[in-house]
Amino acid sequence: MSQWRLPGAVDDRHTFFAHALALAAAHGPGPWPDGGYPLPDEESPPVMSGSVHDGIRTHHFAVNDGTQAAVKIAEAIGAIVESPPDLVAVQRLHDLIAEHDTLTIADPLTDRLLGADRDRVREVGRWLAEYGTRRDAVATGIVLIGLTGDERDRELLLLLGSMEDLALYAVVALGRTQSDRDMAIFELARRVRAWGRIQAVERLEGTTDPEIKAWLLREGFRNGVMNEYLAYIAATTGGLADALTESEVDDEVLDAAGDILAALSDVGGPAKDIRSYPEGHAMIDRYLAVVRHRPSVSRIRAVLQLDQYLEDGRCKQLLTDLAWIGVVRRALDSADLDTFTDALWPAKQIGLKTADRIAAWLERYPCEWGLWIWFRDAEDAVKTAERLLPLEDLVTGPALEHGFGPEFQADRALGLVVEREDVRSWPLVKTALSNRLIRNRIAAVRALKAWPRDSLPADALPAVRAAAAIEPDNEIKSALTELLAV
Repeated sequence: MSQWRLPGAVDDRHTFFAHALALAAAHGPGPWPDGGYPLPDEESPPVMSGSVHDGIRTHHFAVNDGTQAAVKIAEAIGAIVESPPDLVAVQRLHDLIAEHDTLTIADPLTDRLLGADRDRVREVGRWLAEYGTRRDAVATGIVLIGLTGDERDRELLLLLGSMEDLALYAVVALGRTQSDRDMAIFELARRVRAWGRIQAVERLEGTTDPEIKAWLLREGFRNGVMNEYLAYIAATTGGLADALTESEVDDEVLDAAGDILAALSDVGGPAKDIRSYPEGHAMIDRYLAVVRHRPSVSRIRAVLQLDQYLEDGRCKQLLTDLAWIGVVRRALDSADLDTFTDALWPAKQIGLKTADRIAAWLERYPCEWGLWIWFRDAEDAVKTAERLLPLEDLVTGPALEHGFGPEFQADRALGLVVEREDVRSWPLVKTALSNRLIRNRIAAVRALKAWPRDSLPADALPAVRAAAAIEPDNEIKSALTELLAV
């Protein structure tokens, strides 16, 4: 083995590696809270994270050609590995790579490094992965490890891949470097929940490992994006037909079967659906037969989704069963908020009244934005929001926040009310106008545009003028200026 080694970086910048180590120390191997966000190089939450951006492009759009950038980066790597170890050179490489989108350069860069010294390219990759402070530099380091690495890199790839933003690159690298490919990817798949899980599970399609197959069927298809992306793999590779036709179907399999079949019945969705699954209709028949005497809220939700696909009355017949209706009623009467909210959609579908119960829960949890979604009467929603929401606390001043995270519950609740048509509540609109969420200020502008000018409160235009003066978003600032010009 070559003794060519790059020296470690010495500075006070927070690396992705240190960030991952801190998350692992605090929360174990994963999944980590919020998928590891915010990342070390994020000054403020982006509108779309890197993992979402990569997921959408790999599944729905062509990836741009990054060959020109890849050539420049490959030349820089070639110069580094052909010379004595140089910290300054690899730091310059880091900054060069950081300005380019890893997804666009990964394949052309790999093609141009196939003849380079493997040990030294691996060393460059590990340096970028361990000392990188910018997302694309670290991701490209993982790409280099995937090209030249081996079993020694497993733990580093699993650690960094536990961050949703780097999971795609770690999954590919694990598949290329580990002798037990499926098991390595399986280990990472269990550490992530959103696009990272989708990217990992898609690479487990066709596995014959019984442990992985059982996990795919019972749990692995569930993700924070859409179950539709992985339902077909769960049904086929996971062996849904065999599990659902057993003489005794356990509760975990039955719950999974309902969710898988409901996702597959979303015809025309983002992935293979029931039309690609020959056993699909037979499995729906089997599921409805088994679930008939074993209702639960989650199973009722699945049957309601299947009803939208089948349109043959079988599901509606189940939903008129007094035992099934009783399950929803008991959930609505539950003292547990999550149980109550899970029952709201089924309750609406089968015609149960929920308004009084929602109002009662809002008295206890006025900032629970998920309750405001179901508040149907607009006038009551406005009056309740004026009375219950902490409006003074929501006058935060404008910011470029998008409202991701539990700390924005009250802000999002405010927005759900102000976004309703024909809102004529100046306390709510005025608060939204000075709120930190971009969408709330946009909703305030829309409400003011629809508000007849001759009935605006006396302090409305001065408030708009003051808001325009400090608005950080150019589009909202322009919209506020237009309001003043009318």
